[in-house]
Amino acid sequence: MYEAVPDTTGNIVLSSPQTISLAAGYYLISYKVSGLFRSANYMQVTPHYNSAPHLETGIYFATSTEGSSACGSAFLILYAPSPTEFSLNYSGSADATDGEINITILKLRRTT
Repeated sequence: MYEAVPDTTGNIVLSSPQTISLAAGYYLISYKVSGLFRSANYMQVTPHYNSAPHLETGIYFATSTEGSSACGSAFLILYAPSPTEFSLNYSGSADATDGEINITILKLRRTT
């Protein structure tokens, strides 16, 4: 991942190519992933934050025996009671080619 628009407040920081650091608070997160599989496969992408995976906001896609493109998107509101690391974890029976990921994170002005 890389930052297209850095957060000048310091609440949302790309801490590594795989991890985003979030200050305590509420966030609206939108993400989309896609990839190409040349044979039958599945793709599962699971958000990880507050020290735990969150299957309830994950994406799952299965391809046919001839392969195909795979894609999915999700929205979630993340509550971080303290600073947390956000990442997306991939699992599948093969690696995708021509993959893409887009993440948009907005800090909400919400206190409770």
